[in-house]
Amino acid sequence: MDIIAQGAIVVGVTGPGRETAALLFAAECARRENVEVVLVHAFGAELPPPPPSVLITYAEARDVAEWVVKEVEQEFEELTGGSPAFRTAALVGAPKHVLVELSREARLIVLQHRDSHWLGRLFVGSTANGVASHSDCPVVSVPTGWEPDKAGGEVVVGVHEGGAPRQLLEAAFDWAAATGAPVRVVHAWHLDAAYDDIITDRVATAWRDGQRQELQAATSGFRDSHPTVSVELEVRHQWPAQVLVDDSQVASLVVVGRHAGHGRLLEHLGSVARTVLREAKSPVMVVPVRTSHETEDWGLVADELSPQT
Repeated sequence: MDIIAQGAIVVGVTGPGRETAALLFAAECARRENVEVVLVHAFGAELPPPPPSVLITYAEARDVAEWVVKEVEQEFEELTGGSPAFRTAALVGAPKHVLVELSREARLIVLQHRDSHWLGRLFVGSTANGVASHSDCPVVSVPTGWEPDKAGGEVVVGVHEGGAPRQLLEAAFDWAAATGAPVRVVHAWHLDAAYDDIITDRVATAWRDGQRQELQAATSGFRDSHPTVSVELEVRHQWPAQVLVDDSQVASLVVVGRHAGHGRLLEHLGSVARTVLREAKSPVMVVPVRTSHETEDWGLVADELSPQT
């Protein structure tokens, strides 16, 4: 299956008109990077419990899947005018598992986030969260209604103390340089209620100044290697998820990270990343971060300090 997506931008699709924003985002990225887009629809035949009377046969499911990719192919052609190059694939399996498998060789996985009512928000994004939790390549979730003319804002990247992990800064600076956007490097922190008021009054100013200096040092090499990218540093005493969601209202992309599994560490999509995926008004990129034993704690000294927890 890997050869289907080697070096490509993969878009998960479910039907015509359902992933328009994701299609437009993938096309913009593919043109910029001169890579191919692969539109993937995952399907499986549904079987009821005994007696073994089949609700839908494999052949019927395959026919529906072929119709889906044909209709989405036509939509993509109409949206892009034939550029960039693209292919379609109808693959058997659960969408999360199919897309994670393709992520082993893909450049990027692009999915679309749909708004839902308050009850649906408890369960929304199972595919996006599942893929983002296990993908070997970055995953971008694009909100419904995104259009290319909304891509002119900052690239916002949420980091831990001292600008860790560096993979997030690298992804943010590379994207900003390619799109001509500025970068906003965000470190937000907030302690549990029992400690926050007591400690904050004593250390907030020193903490903010110290973190700004550390972010300045952490980004210096990226500034040198990306001289056209302007950089803003933001250190705020606020819940990290809220900062990133607020900043997403004017951002072209929000970049967050998640542990990609190493030794005893398992793949992990933290609560803040899940919140940002659900609530952000801009596309959100989740970058898998592979850590060594020496850096596996990402430099944290307290809970709830970082957008990746």
